[in-house]
Amino acid sequence: MRFHHQIICIGAALASVFAGAFFTPSARANVYATDIKLNGGLSGITNGSGTNVAISYILNEPATRGVTVNILSGSTVVRSIPIASGAVGARKGTNLVTWDGFGSGGATLGGGAYTVNITASATGFTNWTQTSTDTNDGYHVFSPRGIAVNTNPNSVYYGRVFVGNATENDSAALPGDLAGILKANADGSPADEGQGNTNGFQAGIQWGTDGFNGNPHFLRYGQDDRIYALDWDDRGVVYAMDMMVSTNQVVLDANNYSANPVTGLSLGWGEFDVTDAGTPNGRIFLGDNDSPGLGLWFWQLTNGVADPNDTMGKQVIAVGGDLDLFANGGSMMDERSNIFVGQNIETSGSSSPRVLEFTNWDGMSTFTNGSAWQSGANDDSFLGGFDLALDSRANPKYVAVALSISGGLRVLNATNGFIITNGTQVLDNLDSTNLYYGVAWDGAGNLYGAINNSAASDNKWRVFSPPGTNQTTTVAVETVFVPGAVISSITLTSIILNSTTVTINFTDPSDASPTSFSLQSSAMANSGYTTVGSAVITRTSAGHFQATVTSSATAQFYRIKRGS
Repeated sequence: MRFHHQIICIGAALASVFAGAFFTPSARANVYATDIKLNGGLSGITNGSGTNVAISYILNEPATRGVTVNILSGSTVVRSIPIASGAVGARKGTNLVTWDGFGSGGATLGGGAYTVNITASATGFTNWTQTSTDTNDGYHVFSPRGIAVNTNPNSVYYGRVFVGNATENDSAALPGDLAGILKANADGSPADEGQGNTNGFQAGIQWGTDGFNGNPHFLRYGQDDRIYALDWDDRGVVYAMDMMVSTNQVVLDANNYSANPVTGLSLGWGEFDVTDAGTPNGRIFLGDNDSPGLGLWFWQLTNGVADPNDTMGKQVIAVGGDLDLFANGGSMMDERSNIFVGQNIETSGSSSPRVLEFTNWDGMSTFTNGSAWQSGANDDSFLGGFDLALDSRANPKYVAVALSISGGLRVLNATNGFIITNGTQVLDNLDSTNLYYGVAWDGAGNLYGAINNSAASDNKWRVFSPPGTNQTTTVAVETVFVPGAVISSITLTSIILNSTTVTINFTDPSDASPTSFSLQSSAMANSGYTTVGSAVITRTSAGHFQATVTSSATAQFYRIKRGS
């Protein structure tokens, strides 16, 4: 007679891990969750089933239709926590929700990786509406020259706002008075590690020493989760910094255009863009300030920096055709190689276009004519286009322009350059009483602008929500790992055949009740096992058990099974 036993495992931990979900934002959304933390941290945690998890997050504005916090195993929601409008969890600013570690109905969760997502909903506004609070000191910036927002939902810093202050206020009463890059959360509160620089230095750079608002002059968020800034004081040095602005890397400097004809012009480079940062297709674009100028140029990035052997760059858009003056009003390229470029027209009655789109760039050739559309010619309400921004590089719907002379933010349809509507009214210049020197969008479709009026006390950054009811889901980058149940082995210690009685002695570290075990038998070693209902299992001492059964005349294989 042969005997067979099997090691039994229950509640084993899942072998797979969650790889991260990617949220694609809508252009019509305003309330959204950022700065999601688990137990106060920005990294994954290990928690036993049934143990509380503190889930905190920031809402950029109140969720007037409530919030739902979901706990998921893979794509399956195992627990949903609804939060009503006005309650803690649905208010502007920092919210804290506690998950008790159980599934729906108090179910105990098995081992594995669990993810958290937060869906915030709002009734929205009839028209484009300011949602930032001017009296909040976090929105103050002394002399802004650029703004950018982290739009990568797979970054723990998703939603972080960066504002470039290019001149120091001698009184330095507020963080926004210090030259450098101001860091804030989506609700205007300071970044965890602080808002600005220390003693004029930030990331090893001394900002704002040129006396004419030259640095940091423009800001762009890069897809490699770094913030990029142009130092106009040095006529075109581009820095890349981490999300805490604690370290810097020079990604393009004067050597890269030492052979470029821009060196013979008086003003040099005035604006820049960075695309596909961190990939082999990464590029830095520079537009010049002179009129007539040299247009838009690019340098390929290798390992995150421009090739030091490339001292010329390559021209993307030449001046003299559709782009008739210069490329100093901002530029951005989307992921389909469509290039949007602005001209900073300061003279009334000019017939020059303010913004142009050139489509399907092949990565090497130079455009002269052939723009898909032009916008703003002969429009004196469209003067001083200082910067422009796309609401999405993947699928842009809007182009926004910061106007430093006629004032306000001009929002255009990205497909044709037409002015969009503000609810039921044509949106001419949003907030036209203020002069804007920077513009950006976040990942949920909100519009940001940096105001620089003559009085520094008026200078600030503002946020505007598009109209319409909206709902946005943010997936936490961090995961909650629940360890599996204890894995223990059943060990056979002896097998005794006495006439027709089989006695099997075994041990089990779990010291479970005898009713937790069953004896199974089969005529084959690898299949066909069924439970022997007549078997008797008893506990002989702690962790020691005995199973007895009357054997048949034929050979049988046996195994002990614990649980289900």
